[in-house]
Amino acid sequence: MRLHPFKSWYAPVLAALLILPVCAQTEAGEDIKVGGTKAWLEKPDNPVAGLVIVPGGGGLSKNDPLQRLRKDIANQGVAVLSVDSKTKLRAATKLMSQIAKPVNVAAVSRGMMGVTKTLSKQSLKLKGLVLVAGDLNFMRQKLKDPGKLPRTLVIHHRQDGCQKTPPSAVEGFKKWAGAKVKVVWMDGGQNRGNPCGPDAYHGLAGLEDKTVRAIAEFLKP
Repeated sequence: MRLHPFKSWYAPVLAALLILPVCAQTEAGEDIKVGGTKAWLEKPDNPVAGLVIVPGGGGLSKNDPLQRLRKDIANQGVAVLSVDSKTKLRAATKLMSQIAKPVNVAAVSRGMMGVTKTLSKQSLKLKGLVLVAGDLNFMRQKLKDPGKLPRTLVIHHRQDGCQKTPPSAVEGFKKWAGAKVKVVWMDGGQNRGNPCGPDAYHGLAGLEDKTVRAIAEFLKP
C-alpha cells in the first residue's frame, strides 16, 4: 500500500519532537532539564560570560541567596544557569559552555560541598569560582591542594552567625590558596530567623545590590 504523502513525513517529525527538552518561560526564567534535574536559565542577548549557580540547603528556591539574584546578574550581561544541588556539575558546566563562555560557577553555603567534592575528583574547565558564605574549612580539608582551585572570589559577611561558616575561616583560606583568591567582606544588611538561613547575615539579606556588583566585577572578561 502506498503511504499518503502526509503520513510519510509525519512519523519521523513527531518522533523528533517527542525527544526535544521541554522548555517554558516562567518567572524564574526558562525551565530546562540538566541531566534529568530541573534548572532555570537566564540568557541575555550576547552574554559576556556564563555562570552556573549551585543553591544552598534550601535547594532550587526563589529565596536562595544566589537564586534571588539571578535576574540581576543576567542584567549584567551574564548567562545564568541555576541548578539543583543534585545536578551533576560537569553536566551543568558542559551545557553552559554551549550557551556562553567563559564558564564560571557560584555556590552558596551547603551548595559549596558538592562543588568541592567535584573539584577534588576531577578537573573542571572553569574561568572562576564564587563562594558565598561557604564552609571554607571543609574545602581546604577536602581539596588538600590549592592548585585544584580556579581563580576564586570569596564573599562573606563579617557577622555570619552560622556555625559551619565562621568569618574566622576566611583568613586561613586566603593564606592557604594565595593570590588566586579575592575576598569581599560584607557588613550590615538584615539578620532574621535561622542564623544559617537565607534571611540572616549568612544569606547576605539586604545586601543584594552589593553582592551582584561584586560578582559582576569578578566575572568581567
